[in-house]
Amino acid sequence: MISRSDGKTFHLLLADRLTPYPNECNSGETQKLSACFWYSHDSDPQTTCSTVVVLPVTSAIRISLFRQIESIADLLASELLRDGRLGGMYEFSGERLTEVSY
Repeated sequence: MISRSDGKTFHLLLADRLTPYPNECNSGETQKLSACFWYSHDSDPQTTCSTVVVLPVTSAIRISLFRQIESIADLLASELLRDGRLGGMYEFSGERLTEVSY
């Protein structure tokens, strides 16, 4: 399990295993994976939210996948500390997250 928390304002954890992206049956072989994270923040303690991060499969060859997911969790935690919320979907470039519309 990969999780991040400051122990006071937010809790973030990897929700499930990685899945191909897109995951539709007719999409064919994909070169991307998606990771879903759940999080809660004290700005809305009654709500648990989720965000999806898409990462390229090719980058998983250069850096271990586990390390990439840890980096993503660190970046999401920083964003939660800064803004108190996360977007619904991000692309991971190996160094940064970019929020995308879906």
